Amino acid sequence: MNNLRPPPVYKVIVAQLIATAFITAISLLFSGSVTAYSALLGGLISALPNSYFVLQAFKYQGARNADKVVKSFIKGELGKIAITIVLFALSFTLITNLSELALILGFITTHFVGVMMSGLISYSPTSEKSNEKSVELK
Repeated sequence: MNNLRPPPVYKVIVAQLIATAFITAISLLFSGSVTAYSALLGGLISALPNSYFVLQAFKYQGARNADKVVKSFIKGELGKIAITIVLFALSFTLITNLSELALILGFITTHFVGVMMSGLISYSPTSEKSNEKSVELK
């Protein structure tokens, strides 16, 4: 029986997507459409690979699956790096009218939001129900 809950890492992805939308809106208001879609691309280049990592890394849990947990984290991180490289390469090669600075700043800002949100998530691996059961059994 597994009473462990996965961490609420979806909050990181949601925060990154909100930050991307905010950066895009601010860029559109103050700098125009080229800067806005460049910032949008930069934010998505950060958020989409992170989504892949989350899906892979938290596929398994528990001590019995320790080897699967480690392998899924490695697969998630390597996939995240590969997807990020491919998305940057595609952006720089396929999009002719691109603001490289806005793309990089959108990526960095969105990545920073993800890092900060990761530190702010409060998480307890056991659910409240399992804590109540263990108290009753004592």
